[in-house]
Amino acid sequence: MLFIAVCLAAEPPGFAGEYLLSYPGTAIHAAKQPLGWESKEWQKAGLVLFTASALYVFDEEIRVLISNNRNGFTHDLATVSNQFGEGLYVLPALGVTWLGGYAFDSPKTQDTALLCLKSFILANGASVSIKYLTQRERPFEEEGKGFWNGRGFHKSRDSFPSGHATIVWSIAPILAEQYKESKWVPPVAYTIASLTSYARMHNERHWASDVFAGAMVGYLTSQLVLNTTPRLQVMPSVKQKGISINYSF
Repeated sequence: MLFIAVCLAAEPPGFAGEYLLSYPGTAIHAAKQPLGWESKEWQKAGLVLFTASALYVFDEEIRVLISNNRNGFTHDLATVSNQFGEGLYVLPALGVTWLGGYAFDSPKTQDTALLCLKSFILANGASVSIKYLTQRERPFEEEGKGFWNGRGFHKSRDSFPSGHATIVWSIAPILAEQYKESKWVPPVAYTIASLTSYARMHNERHWASDVFAGAMVGYLTSQLVLNTTPRLQVMPSVKQKGISINYSF
């Protein structure tokens, strides 16, 4: 919270209020969105549900396939990739990103950091809520792939969805959109997100359906954030020399 306060205090007057109010605004928008869906949107939702269901059916087989193909290279790859979904690393990285934008007078970099922070917070909040509601054991527990195994509620049964996948997929699309003119940022961002998702299955921390669900929560949150968040802009000033910084909503 201190990080958010420091960041917003340095932004243009009025921006802080708009930005903070956009958090509940985005959540409300997400809740209302299905009411306005047309057939195309319902088809997409159906495809996502079908894919998640299919992965659930084959969760055990996918786990065995990945297990049978583990080696030194995949171990090292998973170890490195896993770090990109760690909140303890991601949050400081976003802080450094904002500070870099502030130090080098780059509103776009500051904007990117704030967008990623909002997506991280909202997606992680949704993911944690779903985890406690679904009560699924992790693969390494050897308790099966089912939900609510009849032994009551316990916070350790938090496999679905993958929090790491949620985090990395809540940020990758924003980086890809913010720097879409770059030839390397979008592919690198999505490659890292994919490898982080793979790492969670490789390390038997999550089932394939957990990872897919987490990726969907993160990705959909990022799109909502991009569409419902006030943005910093740099544009020429017609009244004075140089440029002026404005924000839009």
